[in-house]
Amino acid sequence: MDSRVRSYQEAFSPYWHPVAFSHELKERPLAARLLETELVVWRTGTGVAATQRYCAHRGADLCAGHVTEEGLRCGFHGWTYGRDGRCVRVPSQPGVPIPARAVISSFHAVERYGLIWVCLAPEPAAALPEWPELEDGSVATVPLPRLDWNISAGRMIEVVLDVAHLSWVHEGTFGNPQQQEVLPYEVERGPGGVRARISYPALGPSVGGQPPKVDRTSLTYDVFLPFAARLAFKPTLFYAHTVYAIASPWSEEKMQCFYFASYHPRLRNHFPDMFVKSELAILEQDRVIAEAQRPLAHPLDFTSEVHVRADRLPLEYRRGVIAIRSGQAVEPPIPD
Repeated sequence: MDSRVRSYQEAFSPYWHPVAFSHELKERPLAARLLETELVVWRTGTGVAATQRYCAHRGADLCAGHVTEEGLRCGFHGWTYGRDGRCVRVPSQPGVPIPARAVISSFHAVERYGLIWVCLAPEPAAALPEWPELEDGSVATVPLPRLDWNISAGRMIEVVLDVAHLSWVHEGTFGNPQQQEVLPYEVERGPGGVRARISYPALGPSVGGQPPKVDRTSLTYDVFLPFAARLAFKPTLFYAHTVYAIASPWSEEKMQCFYFASYHPRLRNHFPDMFVKSELAILEQDRVIAEAQRPLAHPLDFTSEVHVRADRLPLEYRRGVIAIRSGQAVEPPIPD
């Protein structure tokens, strides 16, 4: 590895990554993993907290403990930790000063967009993505089951952004095998990410045994570095909807993806089940392709692959990820 390239953990620890859906975190502490760091997250009276998973006393799993008014209580001996990781109670020795070393690592944690986000670094390098439509009541959302793929987070996002694969990989879902050419499109770089818009003649579902109709769809890709993407669909035959994919890195070669969609509230009685079923089928097509790519880790250059203009969006995204690994500023998109 180039000596100027930072380790994977060092480069991406300063960013916010989701570790759980909000609905997964109830009254009991919850195990999580991020960048090869084992975590436990729990609810406090003022929000959510995240610390290392194992007790400083005897290495017990704090996920088997309980949340109290004082903090997170270990189920082995009752040692209790505040959200800052400091031990506040040792029941076996009341009235005796708590050892100064009785502390576990704590991390920034916040709840937003129906997700629990964690940043492992002392100070975040960037804010969370700004998705105001998910908080102003104008749309409803439906999550997919969490996706665990044996691929790097960057590789997964590149699949989401890949315009040229739609007609090949997604035949039988929405891909149109008759549309093999990728028409020229532009990529814009903004604060914290890239954007592109394309038009695609998707195939709608077959109804009543009739051949599927071409549903000319406008797609807008918004990418938030390092691993979040919003893809807005504006079809001609159906309601507009938007999907959100946030790949959370377990390690350099494995990730879990938090994936959900927003839709118009009037579709509440029909859209969720339909979306989950169709999107899981689409993502399974992507997973088969992505997990077979080599290397599994996100490439740090472009020399091992051959690219064409149709690849502009995933390649501009990769340039941003490489800049983060190198600790460099992200340059504007490369002109044609």
